[in-house]
Amino acid sequence: MNIDETPLQNPGPGEIQVEIKACGINFADISVRLGLYAAARDLYPLCPGLEFSGIVSRTGTGISDFNPGDRVFGVSRFGAYATAINTVPDHLWHLPQDWDFSRGAAFPVAYLTAYYALHHVGHLKQGDKVLVHSAAGGVGTALLHLLKANDNLSAGVVGHHEKVPYARKAGASVVIDKERQPLWETAEQWSPEGYDMILDANGASTLKGSYAHLKPGGRLLIYGFASMFSRSGKKNYLKLIWYYFKTPRFNPFDLTGTNRTISGFNLIYLFEKKSFFREIMDVLLRMDKENLLPEMPVKSYPFDDVAAAHKAMESGKTVGKLVLRT
Repeated sequence: MNIDETPLQNPGPGEIQVEIKACGINFADISVRLGLYAAARDLYPLCPGLEFSGIVSRTGTGISDFNPGDRVFGVSRFGAYATAINTVPDHLWHLPQDWDFSRGAAFPVAYLTAYYALHHVGHLKQGDKVLVHSAAGGVGTALLHLLKANDNLSAGVVGHHEKVPYARKAGASVVIDKERQPLWETAEQWSPEGYDMILDANGASTLKGSYAHLKPGGRLLIYGFASMFSRSGKKNYLKLIWYYFKTPRFNPFDLTGTNRTISGFNLIYLFEKKSFFREIMDVLLRMDKENLLPEMPVKSYPFDDVAAAHKAMESGKTVGKLVLRT
């Protein structure tokens, strides 16, 4: 990654220019940097970044809901690792009065993903028992917050012992510590009958076990393949190939015979459904106003330390969200 000085045009009609104060870091950004993110194909060189917060600096014609000086947060289809961005009002929201810029930059991707997964893909019911992998990460924490708000029982899985209290604080009914406990034996002890829903962003390392631990009628939601990546900051082709072939292929006869569902999704491919994003965010902001969503743990890095932030995320030892402060 390089830091460039790139001129930014004035906002056009229907656009808003935001002076970015913080931008969120997501695992998708790692994939983008490595050239492995399908949605970024043919766009290089590009500026990564899917979420930001800041202050409106100027507006184009036709803008009525935002004014210079407004504190805002929003989403972008790349481009948020910047000090300023031109965006459209459909992808922008006013920052709640009690939020700082770090929280604003850490909120949209994790909570939009989590809410969409649970309620639109997984069709969550109040009595469902849910298992969440990577439960102390950004999306994992958001999932646990939303599950607790919906009064669901949840098992949060973490890969390092020091993450246990974070998952418990986020709302997990029980935390499975893979560093000290056998994952699936412990999962079976807590829920011998299996799970109504399992959310898995690991990929090959856990997908087969996740599918095997669904109840009849259970849903497996896949939204990432983190275990395929090395922690060296570079592409490890041997590991990528190994995990590609290790990834299970699910038999449709088995799916119908066991009455299980497998769904995969990536929110970036819904980016142009602007009213859909706003509908979900309206619900989330209402939940926050009702004190149903605790603050996400956030660690901030100076803008120039983006490489250190990426290394930290790739280490697998971070909790909550990471943000860059400009």
